[in-house]
Amino acid sequence: MNRREFLKFSTAAGAAAALASWPVSSLPAQSSATTHPAAQFDPYFLKILDGFLRNAKATSHGESFAVCDYPEGTKLKSCCNPAGKTYVSVARMLPAMTEWLRAKKQPAADIENILLAIFRNAFNSDHPDFWGYAPNNRATQLSVEAALVAHALAMCGDEFVGKLTSAERTNIQKWLASCTQVAERKNNHAWFTACNQAARLKLSGTFKEFQGDEEWMLADLAAMDALAAKGTSEDGWYTDSPDQPIYDVYNFYVFPNFPLMWGQIIGGRYPQWNEKFRGRIKQFLQRTPYFFAANGSHPLMGRSLIYRWAVLSPLVLGYREGLWPHSPGLLRTIVRKQLEYHWNLGCYDEERGKLRESFSRDGTPAAREPYIDNGHPYWTMLGFAFYGIKPDDSFWTAPDEQLPVEKGDFVEKFDGPKFLLSGNQRTGEVKWVMAQNSAKREPYRDKYSKFSWSSHFAFNSSADPKLGMIPLDQALVLSNIFTDERATRAPNGVIEGKLLPDGVETRWWARIGETKIEVTSRVRLIGEFEERTHRFTVPPELRKKLFFEEGSYTVATPIVDKFYQLARSASGVIGAWSIRGYGEAAIDAVNDQNLIHKAGFLLRLRGTMLPEELPIVAALFYASPNPPPLPDVLRRAEELIKAWKE
Repeated sequence: MNRREFLKFSTAAGAAAALASWPVSSLPAQSSATTHPAAQFDPYFLKILDGFLRNAKATSHGESFAVCDYPEGTKLKSCCNPAGKTYVSVARMLPAMTEWLRAKKQPAADIENILLAIFRNAFNSDHPDFWGYAPNNRATQLSVEAALVAHALAMCGDEFVGKLTSAERTNIQKWLASCTQVAERKNNHAWFTACNQAARLKLSGTFKEFQGDEEWMLADLAAMDALAAKGTSEDGWYTDSPDQPIYDVYNFYVFPNFPLMWGQIIGGRYPQWNEKFRGRIKQFLQRTPYFFAANGSHPLMGRSLIYRWAVLSPLVLGYREGLWPHSPGLLRTIVRKQLEYHWNLGCYDEERGKLRESFSRDGTPAAREPYIDNGHPYWTMLGFAFYGIKPDDSFWTAPDEQLPVEKGDFVEKFDGPKFLLSGNQRTGEVKWVMAQNSAKREPYRDKYSKFSWSSHFAFNSSADPKLGMIPLDQALVLSNIFTDERATRAPNGVIEGKLLPDGVETRWWARIGETKIEVTSRVRLIGEFEERTHRFTVPPELRKKLFFEEGSYTVATPIVDKFYQLARSASGVIGAWSIRGYGEAAIDAVNDQNLIHKAGFLLRLRGTMLPEELPIVAALFYASPNPPPLPDVLRRAEELIKAWKE
């Protein structure tokens, strides 16, 4: 298939020739007035699809489209087929391509042929682009991607599956079955094998080549049900571990959307399970609009943030299933602003035709996790589930509606996962403060141990925590003055967390060498100020050796000006004041650590001796993307410091 012939059928804004030459920064979020409103987001999809087809064609044998390596992309053995080519990039394009096909958007016939080519070649053990079978003794990346393969095949419908030969269907069955040999029921991965089994069970009713394991699938569902957060109110949130409180954006990426995907496949056969999960999803969706800032972002925390607008998947799937409890106009506003936010940050590399492995065009390594390869960013394609909304639905035509943060200030408390959201109408910023969240592993430490998270101020993360570098932003870092050993909150280091009227309190521990330190940290949000108080429990032998420091949010360089305890840059104003136990604030440079900015700076406070009579230190921090007059900020800071001391 010729790529130019494919694009000339595009209904996206303007002519197809223009689509091929649009610069990233000017990609429109809306189609021209001559096209149907349902085409308003087509330019994003077609741009990404064009890059995928170009690179898959160059990578695969005979235009099988079964593997796709992106130029200068990371390659991991676990994410490559036996021939050393990337399969994750293909699996993650399937959901959006399937939605496009089902919506009968032009050129649907070519999308169908590409999908048929993938299903015929990727699972044929005699084809050079064969993905390989999953091993029977350990969990693998193949099991994750198999969920997308299975769901896409089931959603393409019997007519599509019937175009595959019996031998081709047998190949797919054998490959999918190989991906359900090792159960993973202590995290979100159980949803992947549940969807795999569900698709094969559903297809077996029409095609004799398919078989699924109902008992396995039901055990997966029970394991996921057990991870639901417990509290005095139902929030619809899940922890990603049976023995740790891990609440992050995977509550958008997997926990609500995969039950809906499972329900699409086979939920009607299991009404009790289906309604249980649907009920939680409706609760979850009730307050999801509070997460979105006026700039289209959400508070940036946790890992896999390059999955980007995959956060939209449960919202639009929930809307399709009649579970969205808000207006169509509000949902479309969220969708539009999310797409615009990430596109404006440079998520798409125009020259190489790919979604970036970094969060922004600056290419910093802070977003990288050890499991990320060049295909991983394409999990974001789950967000294109809005193509399943009918063209005559009011989602496409209802007037835009303001986000909650655009209507007024708010503080929303979530009792189950023990966190709160704070919104500021004047600036459009949303903050996320968590009382008990914990990292699973040391490489993710920086992405879970901050005191608060912002939609407008991205966090810092060390590319290699083993080197001992611990970013100071929104964190308390402890050191032994004499040995230079450093520590912050350990993975699984939360002892207890509780919600306060205006913040959170967390009891946590860290270890310097063999010495364990306990800290109780209270974080209060007071407008755009953040008051942090820490009470230490330190063994006597370490007390006079302890060095402690903490920092503000990070803003981009250069520094525009310094005004007493405040510093301004193009991305906002930050401030830091010692209340007890610290010296004066100093500026620290931040290079190649921030999620968004290649170079930035923060304000750092340091202390070298805990107060003897009461081992408590306290600090006041400020951050605003659009502050009031700075003398007013200083005046308010003085009032808050005085109030704390009194």
